[in-house]
Amino acid sequence: MKVPVSFMVALATLLTACSTPTPQPAASKPDFAAQQRDLPFSESVRVNSILFLAGQMGVDPATRKLVPGGMEPEARQALENIKSVLERNGRTMADVVKCTVFLADIGEWARFNEIYKQYFKPPYPARSALGVNGLAMGGRLEIECIAYAPTPHP
Repeated sequence: MKVPVSFMVALATLLTACSTPTPQPAASKPDFAAQQRDLPFSESVRVNSILFLAGQMGVDPATRKLVPGGMEPEARQALENIKSVLERNGRTMADVVKCTVFLADIGEWARFNEIYKQYFKPPYPARSALGVNGLAMGGRLEIECIAYAPTPHP
């Protein structure tokens, strides 16, 4: 089996970034809307050169409610939320090396892919997708990402 070079580079980057000891993980400072949710998790945590993003759903940050319309609008909003978290940490979508996608209906995988390709370009991040039995707020999907972040955001 031939392993893509992009995968090997991403894996080597993650292994190298995680091999340098750090005193303790650092949670990023969330935006105002995220702070107001009072939820028991950080929107992102940096460990060495790796930025772990909490799962994002199709929730409008202003209303804190799922956007109406189902899979497509929720997928766009979730990806916009990811983009915002990355930007607050001085990163872009191109820095994402791994995504995990949780779908309320795995049958919507192809529809999700069409939207996903509007936010990520080749070489795509490594990715896993799975169908789940229920998501918070009755959402259609949740996406969590890992990004390479070699320098801390000021």
